[in-house]
Formats: sequence, C-alpha cells, structure tokens
Amino acid sequence: MKEPNWKNLKINRQATQQLRHRMAKAGKTKITINVDADVLASARQLAAKQGSPYQTYLNWLLRQVLSEKETEGSRLDRLEKELVQIKKKLAA
Repeated sequence: MKEPNWKNLKINRQATQQLRHRMAKAGKTKITINVDADVLASARQLAAKQGSPYQTYLNWLLRQVLSEKETEGSRLDRLEKELVQIKKKLAA
C-alpha cells in the first residue's frame, strides 16, 4: 500500500462537523478502542456472514451482552428480595 503524502493532506473541517452532527442526532458516539487483532478478525468474519458492517455487529453484540447482564442483575435483586421475605416468615 502506498504511504499517503501527509504534507498535502487537507482537512475538511466543515464535513467533519456535519458528520459529527449527524452522528449526534442518531444517538451515536464515535470512540476509539484497542481490540486484539484476532478478536477484530472474528468480528469482521461474523459481521460479513450477517451482511452488516463490523461496527454495527460490534454494537449489536455489546447491546446483547449488556442486556443479559441487566437481566441477571434484576433477577438477583428479585431473588434477594424473596429471600428476605422468606427469612421474615421463618422468623415469625
């Protein structure tokens, strides 16, 4: 791959601002993260199988995992409340 000529690089600030504005309206936040090469390769392969961009796939994957964690947390909270009620009944 040819190395870009950084001296001639022009930054289109207006286009950058427009892009950021569109992303903000869509509720998206641009981030930069470090991911292991093999993890990224796997994500790209799985996304390709689904026919979606890998960023969209990673967003979906994160949403799935976070919703599962939320469900686990709410289940634990419910079980702890039930346990407190059972202890009260046994103590009475």
